[in-house]
Amino acid sequence: MKILFQRNLNFGKKLIQLHYYNAIFFFVLSLTGLLLFSSTFRSTFPSIRVLVKDLHIWIGVISCLPLLFYLPKVKKHVKTLSRKKNNRINLKLVISILIVLIISGFLLTFHRQTPPIVSSWALIIHDLATWGGLPYVIYHSITRSKWFKNAENRFIHKAEMKEEPLLIEDGNPILKRRSFLRLLSGSMIAILFLPIISKWTQLNFASVSGKTPVSNGNQFSPIPKPAAKSLPPIGGGRKGEFRYYTVTEIPKLNDKNWSFTIDGLVENPSTFKWDKFVQLKRDIQVSDFHCVTGWSVYSVTWEGIPLRTLLQQSGIKEEAKYVKLYSADGVYTDTLTLDQAMLDDVMVAVLIDGDLITEKNGGPVRLIVPKMYAYKSVKWLNRIELIDYEHIGYWEKRGYSKDAWVH
Repeated sequence: MKILFQRNLNFGKKLIQLHYYNAIFFFVLSLTGLLLFSSTFRSTFPSIRVLVKDLHIWIGVISCLPLLFYLPKVKKHVKTLSRKKNNRINLKLVISILIVLIISGFLLTFHRQTPPIVSSWALIIHDLATWGGLPYVIYHSITRSKWFKNAENRFIHKAEMKEEPLLIEDGNPILKRRSFLRLLSGSMIAILFLPIISKWTQLNFASVSGKTPVSNGNQFSPIPKPAAKSLPPIGGGRKGEFRYYTVTEIPKLNDKNWSFTIDGLVENPSTFKWDKFVQLKRDIQVSDFHCVTGWSVYSVTWEGIPLRTLLQQSGIKEEAKYVKLYSADGVYTDTLTLDQAMLDDVMVAVLIDGDLITEKNGGPVRLIVPKMYAYKSVKWLNRIELIDYEHIGYWEKRGYSKDAWVH
């Protein structure tokens, strides 16, 4: 590792130095990226998630430096590999992965300055480069390491001791043994990453594979009857897939223990049980749903009660300035200003594309604020309180911006 801090190196050692720097940055980026992807990390360590995200971004910026220093050396390096086809393929593959990760990461970092469709595709491409690149880089690191080469040589040497000398040529048993060790290493890495890649595939391509989850762990009766514009959905059916994030265990709700309360600075506080709540007049709207992490779901048909309708029916007191929103998980809260809450498309939603909102998606009732990022769209909504002070929401306390507007 001394080579990391040495100067005035010859060409070959400079390449090795850049290779080491690149490997270190890639390792840190992979570690922080996996933490950000992990739902367990999100729910267990929410207070440091934004810090990890910022670290991931800054390391990503710094990781561009080894690539920039390498660019003037590319031509000379490629010449040294003129007779090493596999090395040239590896070089092209690694550089391609790095460039894709850097460009897509840049677009995700500045997602507020780009259209949501750009962020959505950047996230998918970033994920694809990660789940394709990370296993390959691990395989590359293992098979190029000294201990692997020593193990490889020992394995081949033991086999040679038991056999007659063989001419080394394509297809002889010695090369097959070397290939076997590499195949074994690659297979173990693939098995390790298969569950993660499978989970990611289901998150992004469930509708394509025909495995869109429709089950709902929460038991409610009666089930609201969708309006004619809800089923079939007038939006044509949502385009894209939701990624399900939680900060707690999903609350176990049913029509017996569920209630919905409107209180605080209102003239007419009220509490609804499920059978009464589903009798409230509902509207239908089509809107897009944007997460601050970069993904979006488009043309979602929601059916529910406009928030402004509930507030107006409750009688807003003059001193009320903010609307505090509570989740049934007992932990998550957020706030809208009164002006924000009165926007036409802010909805207390019950149905999505004609179906009861699933528990994973925040059902049976969740808030929808289409023009803001999804951390404002409180899941498992069960209480609305009007207050005269600014309440700081769950994720805002942990580093998210109070400015949640998509644009």
